[in-house]
Amino acid sequence: MTVTAEDLSRAGIMLDPEEFEALVLEVASSLPSAIEPESPRRELTQEEVGALERGGVSVDVSEPGEDPLELAAAKYTALLAQSLTVSEAAKMLGVNPSRVRQRLAGRTLYGIRQRSGWRLPAFQFERGRPLPGIELVLPRLDTTLHPLSVYNWFTSPDPDLVIGPDELPVSPRDWLLSGGDPSVVAEIAASL
Repeated sequence: MTVTAEDLSRAGIMLDPEEFEALVLEVASSLPSAIEPESPRRELTQEEVGALERGGVSVDVSEPGEDPLELAAAKYTALLAQSLTVSEAAKMLGVNPSRVRQRLAGRTLYGIRQRSGWRLPAFQFERGRPLPGIELVLPRLDTTLHPLSVYNWFTSPDPDLVIGPDELPVSPRDWLLSGGDPSVVAEIAASL
């Protein structure tokens, strides 16, 4: 299957197909290799397999298309593809690229270091600006967290962050966008 610039554009990815392919290969090469697990069917008798399946237990390792490693690679590639380069972030913020690199070093902007340079994930921006208060949150994140863990945490509802009379949980990103106290998010970030 050939991916075209139009395909990428429809997905909100503003890279040319060659850049996208290079990004996919870089992500794939950074993932641990996995040996295809052996099916439990080989270790069980027909009667045992039948009993488990009648009880609603699948003895298959995973269904096609549900490989967690493949899903993580796809999600990570999409995260990187929708990220900004230092130059793009500088232009958007109206600053010099050296200022963006200073903020990356000071951990007041979040970046993923790639062979091709820094990538700044889009989740930390809204309408061309960093999320309100994010400069208090990012330094509290453990630097060993995988970028997907950071992305998932920032964009998933957190039971400790509730808004409104119904006290519905919101994501740290939505909390900051709503004007919530960034120190609350920073404390949660420190405990990840």
